[in-house]
Amino acid sequence: MKWEPFHHPDLSLPVIRRKMGDELITLLSASSDLVLSGGASAIYGHCYPNRRAFQASIARLRKKGLVVTPHTDGSLPGLQLTPEGAARLPAYYTPLRHWSKNWNQWWYVLMFDVPEKERRSRNTLRAFLKGLRFGCLQKSVWVTPRDVRAEYADLDLAAGVDSIAFLFEARTVLGHGNQSVVREAWNFNRLEEIQSRYILFAQANLARLSEGGFSEMDLMQLLREENLAYTQAMSTDPLLPEELHPKGYEGKQVFELHQKLIRQVFEQA
Repeated sequence: MKWEPFHHPDLSLPVIRRKMGDELITLLSASSDLVLSGGASAIYGHCYPNRRAFQASIARLRKKGLVVTPHTDGSLPGLQLTPEGAARLPAYYTPLRHWSKNWNQWWYVLMFDVPEKERRSRNTLRAFLKGLRFGCLQKSVWVTPRDVRAEYADLDLAAGVDSIAFLFEARTVLGHGNQSVVREAWNFNRLEEIQSRYILFAQANLARLSEGGFSEMDLMQLLREENLAYTQAMSTDPLLPEELHPKGYEGKQVFELHQKLIRQVFEQA
């Protein structure tokens, strides 16, 4: 079956593809209602080259506390995310709780000055800030609307960053209005381009799904391709509170189509 592919000239599905275990976690998250109803785990076996690889991934995940695998009838186990597993899911799989948060009208601005000889530490700090979904106003000036004082305190306690970094609270940033800050700190032009491509991808495959008559393997292929496409469309989304969403933001439509496509896949499966 030839599903509509997701393509962006600067991104590659193989590059962003997760390891088997991580991919299984995201599939579980996206279809938890089906999984919890039981009898669905055989479907996931089709995501793996053979049953042994599937079972090996399950064993590793269970050891890490990410899933539970109760056996009741000798069949392949039913799968369920544990709280530890849910906590490790990327934020973009639960975007509603981030969009719906009330903003306290404060910006948190982190400024740091790491010597050139400590480049590795500087790069690590930048990666940490990106993981917290900070936006970058300048190379050493990062901003977020979320109260990150607790995270900063932990970072200072563990790494003594108070010698190279300062965290400020500000009502305004560099004299910009809030929308100007959003546009300067996060590359929404690029994000909108990627998300627009995902919307076309999802709409085309939803139209094909409506034709029906697909095999389980066809449906699982689509599920994996959709998961990878959704990851590309949302992994760089800062998931800002709704009042800070810039004009033309399409993250909500992406998430709605993601849910709709997965729901229809499992209805047919």
